[in-house]
Amino acid sequence: MRRLPALGLLLVSAAAIAARRPDVFTRPQFWAEDGMEWYARAYNEPWLANLLAPYGGYLQLVPRLVGIASQLVPFSRAPLLMAIVALAVQSIAPVFLITDRFAWAVPRRAVRILLAMIVIAVPNLMEVHVNLTNVHVHLGFLALLVVIAEPRGERAWRVFDVAVLLLSGFSGPFCLLLSPVAAVAWWHRRDRWSLVRLCCVAVPALIQLMELSPRATPPSDPTSRGFAIRAPFTPDGATPTNLLRIFGGQIVAGALLGWHVYVGLYAGAFAAHPWLPLLLGLLGVAFLARAARVTDNFALRLLLLYATLHLSAGLASPIIIGDRPPWELLAIPGAGQRYYYTMTLAFLATLVWTVAADPRHAMRVGAALLLVLATSVGVYGDWQLPPREDFDFPAQAERFAQSPAGEVVRIPTPPTPFAMVLVRGCEEPYVPVVREGLDRSVVGEAETTVNPRRERRLRSRRACPDRSGG
Repeated sequence: MRRLPALGLLLVSAAAIAARRPDVFTRPQFWAEDGMEWYARAYNEPWLANLLAPYGGYLQLVPRLVGIASQLVPFSRAPLLMAIVALAVQSIAPVFLITDRFAWAVPRRAVRILLAMIVIAVPNLMEVHVNLTNVHVHLGFLALLVVIAEPRGERAWRVFDVAVLLLSGFSGPFCLLLSPVAAVAWWHRRDRWSLVRLCCVAVPALIQLMELSPRATPPSDPTSRGFAIRAPFTPDGATPTNLLRIFGGQIVAGALLGWHVYVGLYAGAFAAHPWLPLLLGLLGVAFLARAARVTDNFALRLLLLYATLHLSAGLASPIIIGDRPPWELLAIPGAGQRYYYTMTLAFLATLVWTVAADPRHAMRVGAALLLVLATSVGVYGDWQLPPREDFDFPAQAERFAQSPAGEVVRIPTPPTPFAMVLVRGCEEPYVPVVREGLDRSVVGEAETTVNPRRERRLRSRRACPDRSGG
C-alpha cells in the first residue's frame, strides 16, 4: 500500500473511531489508570525507574512512555495527548487488514474492507475504546495480525512488524498468549521471517514471564497510585454454567445485539429465564468449534486460537471489583469487556467466513441473517457510545495549578472510584518567565516574555529538589 493512500485510510479510520465517543476529545479527562498510574507515576517519580516499573505483574512500556511524554505538555492537555495516542494505536489494525498482506487468507478486498469495518464498529467494547489503560489490548490484536500477515521483504514492512511485536510484547502479557500462535504460524510457513517474528514475540514473553506475578498487591505509596485488585483463579463461581452464561451474554448477545440491548436482556429475559444465556453460550461455542474444524482457512484458526487463549487468561485471573464471585460479576453488562474484545471480533469474523466460504448452504444463509442482525442492531445501537462521567477536569487542573509546592493533591477521575494522587512540584506552568537579565520586580507584566526552553524545563520537573523520597 502506498504511503499517501495509507495515510488517508488511517485518518478515515481514526475519524470513524473518534466519532463513536466524541467527548474523549471535546472534554478530555484521564480514564482509570491513565491518571492514577501512567501520569501520576511519571510525575511523582524519576522517569527511568518509572519506565521499567511493572504494573499488574507485567511491564507496560507504551503507557509508561506516553505518561512520560505527557509531562512535556501542560497538565490540562495531558489527557488529550493520551487519547490521541490511544486513538492512533486503535486506528492501525483496520487499515492493516485491508492491505494485500492478507490476500492469502481473504482474497477479496471487499471482504477485507468488511472485516476492517467490523474492527472499527465492533459492539460491546466501551471499556477498551480510546484509552491508554487498555491500549495493550489493541496492541495485542495488532501483533496477532502481524503474525498472521504474509511475510514481506520490504524494509518498511519488516520495521513495522518488529516494532509492533516488540512494543506489544513489552506492553502487557499478550505476548505470552501470542507465543504459541506465532510458533504454529512459523511451523506452518517454515520461512525465515516467520522465525524472526516468533523470536520478537518469544523474547518479550520470557521477560514478561519473569515479571508476572499471580497476584498484584495494592500499592501503598499514596503519591503515585490508588488501588489495583487482581482476583486469582478460584473455584468460587468458576463453573460451566457461569462460563456459558458469560459466553452467551457477553460474546453472542453482545456481538449480535450490542451492549445497549444486553443490558435489558440481563435484567429482563435472562433473569426470568436463566437457561436462555446458557443456550446462547452453548450454541456460540458449538458454532466456533465447528468453524475451526471444517475451515481450511489457516488465518481463521489462528484468530480463534488467540481469542480462546485471551478469554481463558482473562477468566483465569480477572481484575474486577465487587462483592460477588468473579465469574458472576463478569456476566454483568459492561464488566470485563477487555477480556471479550478479541473473542467478539473472532465470533463476527467467523460469521463473515461462514457467509463467504462455508460448505453448507443452510449455514451460509443462517450466518448471513445473523450478520444482518449484528449490523442493524448491534453495530447500529452501540455505534454512539455513552459519554464518560464528567469530573470537570479543567477545574481540577486549575486547582492543581494553584496548589503550593509539596502539597498532596487528589484528583478524582472516571470511572468511580478511581483517582490520581500528585505531589505538587516546584514548577510554575502558568507564571511567565522573565527575559534573561531583567528583574521581575521592576518590569511590568506587559514587558515580560516567556522563555520557551525554560518553560518546557519547568513543566517537565516532577518534584521539588529538596523533597527526598519522591
